[in-house]
Amino acid sequence: MRINEAYEHETILPYPTEESCPMNGCNKVSTQCVDVSAPMTLTPTAAVGAVTVACQGSPCATCVTDASGTSVTVTMTQQICVTVPVRYGVTMTAGEPTIACADSCTGCGCC
Repeated sequence: MRINEAYEHETILPYPTEESCPMNGCNKVSTQCVDVSAPMTLTPTAAVGAVTVACQGSPCATCVTDASGTSVTVTMTQQICVTVPVRYGVTMTAGEPTIACADSCTGCGCC
């Protein structure tokens, strides 16, 4: 089937040639999609502050005599609280942006 047989009641108009453009020029719009990348490197930081130690209450002592009765073992136990301040953060270094023509053009209304 030829295309003009499918549209019997409509004549097929010829494609306009450049001679049919107005004398002052033609307005045309073209769209090109591109992929833009902006790399960023994130680096963690951690800085430890001054550590402080505080004793809590009184020490506890235990004494154990050996089986032969010739020596003893004394164990002292003290509860302490250790405070370690840490400041966490992130630094960012921006890389050089890049651009490339897109392989496909979905969602931008072109092509």
